[in-house]
Amino acid sequence: MALPPGAARPIRHYGPVNWLGLTTLFRREFRAYLKDWLETVVAPTFSTLIYVAVFALAAGPDPVEWAGPGGLPHFLAPGLVIYVVVLRAAETTVYSLTYFKIERLLGDILMPPLASWEIAAGYALAGTAAGLVTGLPCLVAMLLFAGTGIADPALLGLALLLGAFLLAAAGTLVGLWAQKWDQAAAFFGFLLIPVTFLSGVFAPVALLPGPLAGLVALNPIYYAIDAARIAFGGVGAEPVGRSLAVLAASGAALWACSAVLIARGWRIKP
Repeated sequence: MALPPGAARPIRHYGPVNWLGLTTLFRREFRAYLKDWLETVVAPTFSTLIYVAVFALAAGPDPVEWAGPGGLPHFLAPGLVIYVVVLRAAETTVYSLTYFKIERLLGDILMPPLASWEIAAGYALAGTAAGLVTGLPCLVAMLLFAGTGIADPALLGLALLLGAFLLAAAGTLVGLWAQKWDQAAAFFGFLLIPVTFLSGVFAPVALLPGPLAGLVALNPIYYAIDAARIAFGGVGAEPVGRSLAVLAASGAALWACSAVLIARGWRIKP
């Protein structure tokens, strides 16, 4: 409704949380993810099935001892689902922030009355939702075509949620750091993908050499995969409580770091 001439526009007051601004930022980032659904949802599911087929053919008809009673597909399914979820969660935040920085559009984020922690939360939550939506059809594909089942759905959901939030918060940090596309791509090519592959996706960590296995224990993604493997009915190497605690603490720490850096204007203000 138009204001009468000379009337002052009413001042909008916000509570401890600017829910309108936070949800608006979340919706904008999540809608941008959904626009490319063929690339962000369909393609990862197809790639996951290709991974399972290739490893099953490579293993041959003889059972793999370390794969457990469910066979190789049952062993691969939890790690591949986690891999798809965390990769999409990180890509959503990294590429969105990098694009806005390169195109000099970050003023759209900094001008609204949003606290730094709300901006960090908006990006992290949007990345988390994107990762979970991408992981859902991959999970269904594993259940249908790999012959797997879920022994503890609640534990699996919690592992996926915490893993997605962890990498979405990490992606926010990388997006703040990256000044060009090459730097954003380097994070995936030289850090995230190698670290994920060495966290128990395709083989038990116990089969790795001693020093390398010790380094894997410092990788939070390893705990997400281990918890997911237990949820699928497999055998985990770590206590469930420890895995979930590591994921929750790591995600909270990365989110807090990104909020502090946004408040300081690190690499986002001239």
